[in-house]
Amino acid sequence: MKNRVVAITGGNSGIGLAISELFLAKGYKVAIFAQSVERMESFQKRSPENVFIYPGDVSVSEDLEAFYLRCYELWGGIDTVIANAGVALPEGVADVTEESFSKSVDVNFKGVFFTVQKSLKYLDKGSSIILISSIQAQRGAGIWSVYGATKAAVRSLARSFAQELGSKGIRVNTLSPGVTDTPILEKFGFGESNLNEILSKVSASTPLGRIGDAGEIAKAALFLASDDASFITGADLQVDGGLAQI
Repeated sequence: MKNRVVAITGGNSGIGLAISELFLAKGYKVAIFAQSVERMESFQKRSPENVFIYPGDVSVSEDLEAFYLRCYELWGGIDTVIANAGVALPEGVADVTEESFSKSVDVNFKGVFFTVQKSLKYLDKGSSIILISSIQAQRGAGIWSVYGATKAAVRSLARSFAQELGSKGIRVNTLSPGVTDTPILEKFGFGESNLNEILSKVSASTPLGRIGDAGEIAKAALFLASDDASFITGADLQVDGGLAQI
């Protein structure tokens, strides 16, 4: 019986890296598609026979095709695909440009669509596809309007994919994190004091009284990939401490 294989986009930092680490620890062979492969060298050295890293851009479908082909050549069929690559650009409506709008759509929507499409001929029967969405898909988001809209599109894709691919034994679900402690928070340009204030307010609004940890999102992804979720498809698993649930 071959080792299970997971292919993940954007697996080089934050939630994606936490998912990659957990799946590796659970015995999966891990294929990572990322733009910044240099940061993954130390991770690959942990288990070079079980980790494959491919540089590419999810908005370029030819890159995705080459990634899956190489993964298949190495390890055979793929058991789990996780469409995790994404961008979050905090911009008010008046500040959004055509360039920033296109970037969000190309990565968060087009990239997710072709991440799934290009994987199909390499998937094993009974495989799982997990699309990383966000609780912003269902909330008014202010400066996250474009981001939230692209994540809502991802949620819609999961429903359609689940219906179409179910007859092939392929399950498709979305995983929607709430605010999660990852390095991307520091890249939004809020400044340390403002960021701390924002996170404090979010924590106070969350029933569990805190923001999430990337490892908690990874555990949810592992569940959706596992046989324990064998009758779950088309669902949206929201891992947000209750923030969007009340």
